[in-house]
Amino acid sequence: MVRSKIRYELIADERARRETFRKRKPGLFKKLNELKTLCDIEACAVVYNGDGTQPETWPSLDEASRVVQKFKNLPSSLQKTNMVNQEGFLMQNLARLEKNLGKESEKIESLEKELLLARCLHNVGVDVANSDDLREMLCLLERKIRMINHKISKIETSDSTMVAGGAKASKHKGRDEKLKQLI
Repeated sequence: MVRSKIRYELIADERARRETFRKRKPGLFKKLNELKTLCDIEACAVVYNGDGTQPETWPSLDEASRVVQKFKNLPSSLQKTNMVNQEGFLMQNLARLEKNLGKESEKIESLEKELLLARCLHNVGVDVANSDDLREMLCLLERKIRMINHKISKIETSDSTMVAGGAKASKHKGRDEKLKQLI
């Protein structure tokens, strides 16, 4: 049976919050133990309960103290290499998402130009009054012409190896057919 999605926010009811904490804390320690075993890393956890009692350490107080001391003995540059707080984490994600959004926006803009050019070439009643749009369509059309000319030269090169000296008329016929397919 599939569990419903849990909204991660502070549990308002104090009793329910204590109960959730009591149930989830062993799961956290179990996951840390699995991570430590599977990845051969050193890990510890210090969990402060909201009621002001002594913090609980995993796997033991001595082991947690040793791991924390080992971390503190590292140079500060190594300590901060992969350290990030919630704000830093969110800022990294936001920067990544903005970069992806920019790339996708560029793709959409390029596809819209291609669509506008295709409509103009097929006389679909597109009215382009903006001179900048016309210039962009001209640049796009010139790029496409260069691409087609490049493909034609590749085809002619491959055809010239297959065609004998006297069969140039059939070569041009084949080139024209391939050009129609490209367009």
